[in-house]
Amino acid sequence: MTRTGPRFGTSPRPGAAGCSPVAVIGAGNVGCALAGDLALRGVDVRLYNRSPKRLDAIEAAGGITLHGEVEGFAALRSVTNSLSDAISGAAVVAVTVPTASLPHYAPALLRATTPAQLIWLNPGHTGGALYLAERARAGGRGERTICQLTTASHVSRLTGPATVQVFLRPRSSVAALPARDVDSCHQRLDALLPGLFGRAESILETDLTNINAVLHPPGMVCNAGWIQATAGDFGFYTAGNTPAVARVIDAIDHERLALAHRLGVPAVPFPELFHRLGFTLGNESGTGGAYDAIQHSELVRPLRSPPTLDHRYLHEDVGWGLVPWMQLAAAAHSPAPTITSLVHLAGAINGRDYARDGLTLSAMGLVGKTLHDIRAQVGAKTAEPAHAHL
Repeated sequence: MTRTGPRFGTSPRPGAAGCSPVAVIGAGNVGCALAGDLALRGVDVRLYNRSPKRLDAIEAAGGITLHGEVEGFAALRSVTNSLSDAISGAAVVAVTVPTASLPHYAPALLRATTPAQLIWLNPGHTGGALYLAERARAGGRGERTICQLTTASHVSRLTGPATVQVFLRPRSSVAALPARDVDSCHQRLDALLPGLFGRAESILETDLTNINAVLHPPGMVCNAGWIQATAGDFGFYTAGNTPAVARVIDAIDHERLALAHRLGVPAVPFPELFHRLGFTLGNESGTGGAYDAIQHSELVRPLRSPPTLDHRYLHEDVGWGLVPWMQLAAAAHSPAPTITSLVHLAGAINGRDYARDGLTLSAMGLVGKTLHDIRAQVGAKTAEPAHAHL
């Protein structure tokens, strides 16, 4: 099913991002917000979703209504459940599906794209670009230009099947594989969303700046009983972030920073990262760690808890957040007891083996490599701190 034509809006305004088509893969929170924001700027957007039913309301409306930081009705010229139709001829392929679903999408995505197209993992979380690059190498697909962000381009929630609220467009940074393409990647994304992105030093920096892996697993695990008893009827980031839960967040953050130091890549503490991304303003973040930073964020205050523990806050943020950190930490001899404990507790809660099924060193192509090897692979520039084998 591919739907195009006048029903989905007019041609892009002249000059908008050079009018180069953009394929947006996934019609969830981020995908709809990104597709709508780009369409309002005159970009020719092809919105893909594997389930055609998800697209029915968008088709009926002729587009997506955005409110919040981005306002307006965005007419879409094409919606489709054909991945090849969405990608063919697109200059940029923005992948907004949950990172944990990349194994499902990777084979078809790599078949449908060409080396000339930019694959934009939005955000990519921890290890997304490394995983996709390894799948391309292992499958004989050749090198692809892949970029990922430190966090998603839009903090958003669907408020209806064709309506999305945008709470924030964070001040995220972009990194690329191969690293030599970071300037080109930044220019292409900046043409789409001007002034929104900085540059990260390397993929390792974005991998260690996965704020969701710091925030979500403690809130889900520590509030597991409350989530099940109330079906998530509470403020996840405020009522669910008690001082005790925040101390678990602080412990994860301490281990993340130690791992970043061991790997020799830049990283800042959670409250500063939270502020840099735009979740707190001025001096709101305070100096009291995660508890103060979160409680002073007006942006996250209205966000409710997931209604179930069978949710991406565990499947994605443990399996594709904490698991790669745990494996990197073990290989680099960087202690991570809190991260390791949460991986096992989350698995017990959901009856899943996240350590086995999550993103491993092998899946990222890092097994047996020294820190020097991995830093060279991602183009990290700072001095290598050690010679441990990964």
